Amino acid sequence: MKSCRLILALPCLFATSLIVCAGQTVDGHIFRSEKLGLTYAFPESFSAKVESELPMHDSTGREHMILALWNSPERNGSPRITFLYDTKVRSADLSSAEIANRYLAAVRQLWVNVRGVKILGPQKISLPGCDVWKLDLFQPDQLPHYNAAVVVPLADRRLLAIEINAPSQTELDAEVDSLRGLRLDRK
Repeated sequence: MKSCRLILALPCLFATSLIVCAGQTVDGHIFRSEKLGLTYAFPESFSAKVESELPMHDSTGREHMILALWNSPERNGSPRITFLYDTKVRSADLSSAEIANRYLAAVRQLWVNVRGVKILGPQKISLPGCDVWKLDLFQPDQLPHYNAAVVVPLADRRLLAIEINAPSQTELDAEVDSLRGLRLDRK
């Protein structure tokens, strides 16, 4: 009975530098989601956890945190970068820009009345193989001060939302720039 519980409690295979979970893998500093056709080569200074290792925040099952990255091997505190897969299928008559801008408008509404917060964007960024939209948030009274919400509309009308947090604008810019290592097989 104990061995059955152990097998059920360990849905992932952990090896020295390889984590495999339900179609998601981290091999060294490469994250791959077979379901999304997503590959992301993240900065070598970061440590990862995949969906099965992360707490579930959405009881409806609509949103799935598929990857979280910390800038330390201990993976303590808040992650610096998180990837959220939103399974809501948007209307077929919306463009990728409209999907992204509507999502970021909702993010903006969460922050617009927070004292001292500065919001810039959204801004379209063309990456190799896909376009993304970014909204920058600066919050002087809470750490981390520098934040970005990045949205990647997917071909199936769903989206990937990426939250990036950093202690400085320079580090935030470097983390946003690391998204150049993101590839989508299906577009």
